[in-house]
Amino acid sequence: MIPYLSERENAVEHIHTICLRLFDSWCENRNVIPLAYLMHCWPLINSGPVSIRRLADTMWELRKYHAETLDGEESGVLCDLADCIDEILGNSFGPFHIAANG
Repeated sequence: MIPYLSERENAVEHIHTICLRLFDSWCENRNVIPLAYLMHCWPLINSGPVSIRRLADTMWELRKYHAETLDGEESGVLCDLADCIDEILGNSFGPFHIAANG
């Protein structure tokens, strides 16, 4: 994280880092379905709540409809992403949070 950025900016930067990690992993493993979901919503258009919510909803749909394409580590990374998104959006009641922890 960059020390002079605000807490929110650091959280958005963390989201980018997580997504880049997933992108690299899914490209390397040629895991096309999760990669397609990620590329549908990332890179973020901006750091506003609509873009971040779109990322959360899309990753929730990935977990719901294609969980078999994810390994344990990737599921854990998606949980970290859900936590970071909850921190930014200031809630923990969205569908992504429930799916990531339930």
